Amino acid sequence: MFYIDEAGIFSVFRLIGGAEAEELAKKLLEKPGMREDDLATELHTDVKRVRKILHQLSEFSLVTYDIVIDKDLNKRVFRWRIQQEQIQGFVKTQLKRIADRLQQLKKHYESNQLYWCGSAGCRKYTFDEALDKFFKCPGCGGQLMSYDPTELIKMINEKLSEINKLLQ
Repeated sequence: MFYIDEAGIFSVFRLIGGAEAEELAKKLLEKPGMREDDLATELHTDVKRVRKILHQLSEFSLVTYDIVIDKDLNKRVFRWRIQQEQIQGFVKTQLKRIADRLQQLKKHYESNQLYWCGSAGCRKYTFDEALDKFFKCPGCGGQLMSYDPTELIKMINEKLSEINKLLQ
């Protein structure tokens, strides 16, 4: 299993909501239970933007809120906090999705004969796709040649073992 420190939390928030979400996470870790308008003031941004980021993060269960009646304002107020226990589950789920995608990619490379023009920006084609294109790359016009994916499969295996070590 793995532990996610504060820097990791900030990275997760930044990946989901950008730099503003990272700053929001820093404020909520400093002072859990902040209101939306207080966050907006601290972050020097519009309260609508803060709400949008909070709800975006809430969709992933990374933040939650408590509804409190503010007697001074005589209305309901949302007090937001980070759900640190959910962040680890979120990261674990994303790692599993990446591992599944890598497994699919590995299976594709192992079970197909691939053709590639050699240009970095161009994709690799299966035999049937290359045949349909008359072995000419539609991206750059170069000739599609047989491609050996052994190195690529080796790198995929390395990444899969790294992810599996993290998930254990």
